[in-house]
Order: sequence, then structure tokens, then C-alpha cells
Amino acid sequence: MDSTHDDRSALKLLLERLRTRLDERGDAETSSWPSLAEPRTLASFRRAVRDAADACAPESPSQAALDRARSTAAELMVAERLLDAGCCIEREVATPTGKRVDFRARKGGATLCIHVKRAPQPTLRDALISIPSAWRAIARIKRPIMFALAIDRPLRGRALRDAVEEACAFAEQASIGDDLVLHAPDGRSAARLRALGPSHERTARLVADLSQSFDDHVPRFQATLRKAFAQFMPRSENLIVVCGTPGGYEPFVTALLGSSIERWDRRPRLGEAIAYGRGVDGFWAGSLRNQSRSAVYWTLAPHSEPLLFLRETRARTEPSRGIQLAREVFVGHGSDG
Repeated sequence: MDSTHDDRSALKLLLERLRTRLDERGDAETSSWPSLAEPRTLASFRRAVRDAADACAPESPSQAALDRARSTAAELMVAERLLDAGCCIEREVATPTGKRVDFRARKGGATLCIHVKRAPQPTLRDALISIPSAWRAIARIKRPIMFALAIDRPLRGRALRDAVEEACAFAEQASIGDDLVLHAPDGRSAARLRALGPSHERTARLVADLSQSFDDHVPRFQATLRKAFAQFMPRSENLIVVCGTPGGYEPFVTALLGSSIERWDRRPRLGEAIAYGRGVDGFWAGSLRNQSRSAVYWTLAPHSEPLLFLRETRARTEPSRGIQLAREVFVGHGSDG
């Protein structure tokens, strides 16, 4: 299956849905949208979504056209969510430093500045990889750890059985971050197994290892987060929204929160032998960028739901009205984060 084509199909469906909603709500007498956004803002949304849909229409659209369409879809998904929640919105609001905030939303005395970013482009072509059934013996091991498997060349017969047995033995005792290289009879590398992080399942979770892609994507996501941070409105609650594909979720979380690590200074959860946490390499690590307290990852698909992340604070204080508004808009519709 061509994942690039699949991504474009989902994007076309999303743009069509957004266009239909704008046509329905932008001019309807019973709609609240015209009272929440300036007419020229709604008109600009309609023009943008039509242009984006037209750019995706050819059989082989250019990469630049697709990227523009994805950026348009990301902004309009956020705008739709804000308007449906009853927020008054302003678009492209200037900051004192000469930067721009994509949206400033107001409701009930609360204000939230929102920065919409498209996920780094390579994650928009997720690899569709299936793991051969023989290797799935690893997933039956009773350890709540996620393992990533990369297969360089297929093995058969005795060589495959020996490799799977060695991989299972490794998975029984591996720590987070450990990896194992498995060799073919001729001595060349045949597969690689990595212990990625904790799993919420009772048995091991086995996923395809896109390690080169994953390791490349994490710094790209951090660059995206830093770019959004540089555009923050001072003395305001700011929210970063990153929109991409399902395959971008894990590198986004790692970029935001840090790499998964084993924590020996914490008590494990009930029934577990090891406590897990996040390293100091995340965008939110320690007291870094403490003005950033909320972020969203959202899949560019017609019926997807945003996932809201709220930063933990040491002081047990009530969340700001801006944070409460972020929860209302991005969690109140049935999503969870």
C-alpha cells in the first residue's frame, strides 16, 4: 500500500469536510460563527480551503502544494474547534517582538494564544510495515515493555528459530535503551531488537522499528516546538498545536517530554518491578521553557481527535483560565490527553 497516496486521500477528505462546514456555518443565519470571527476571516478560510483542495486534486500534486494544503488543513481544524466551542477568535495577532500568533481565542474572560504547526514533513509518509508472525513470539513475553524490531534480511528454518529464541531471551531481561543485533549464518546483520520504553499492556508490545526515521524525527519535532515557543505572546497563556500523521505521535511525545528511562529513585506502580520516567532531553524538561504549559498533537484526518498534554507543576495551584479554556476546547469534545 502506498502510504503517501493514503495520506493524500485522508487530506482530501479532511479538506472536503472543512469546506462543507465553512459553507454551512459561514453564512447561515442560525450559525454562531459569524458572530465569533470577522467576516473577512471566515472568507479567507473559505478561499484557503478551496485553494488547498484544488492543489490536491491532480493525480500527482507537487510536494510544495501538499505541504501548503496540510498547513491549511491544520489551521482550519483548530479554527473549527475554537468556533464550535464558542470562542471569539482573532487571526495572525502581532506580538510585541514582531512575531505572529496564529489564533487568539477568548471566551468567558479567558484568553488563549494558539500556535499551529504542521509536523515535520518526513513523518507525513509513515511506513506501513508488518512484522512476520514468527517474530511475534516476543509479544507473548510477560513484561510491560515496548520492543521495536527492524529486519534487514529475512531468515528461514533453523536460522530463524535460533534468532527468535535469542531475541526472546534478550526481551526477558532487557532494560530500557538496550538493543540486540541478530546475525544471519553468514555473519551479516539480519535484525535488530530495541527496548523502547514502558508499555501499558501486561505482555510485551512489539512494533516495527523505524529507528533511523524516529531518531531523525525527534530533533525535527523539537525544532518545531522551539519555533512555536519563539512566537509566544508575553504574559499570556500559549498553546502549541502540532498536526501530522499517527506515525508522528511517538516522536512528538519524546520531543516534548523526553526519552523513556528507568527510574530507580521512584517507587514502581503496583505489580511492576521498575519505575519509568522521562529523561532530561525533552522540550519540557526541568524548568526549561516554563512559559510553555500545554501542547496538542492532532492527526490530520477527517474524524480525528486532538490529544492535549498539560505540563506538571510542583506547586499545587489552580490552573489558569487559559489552561481551563484549552481543556474545554481540546478535551471537552471527547478527546483525552
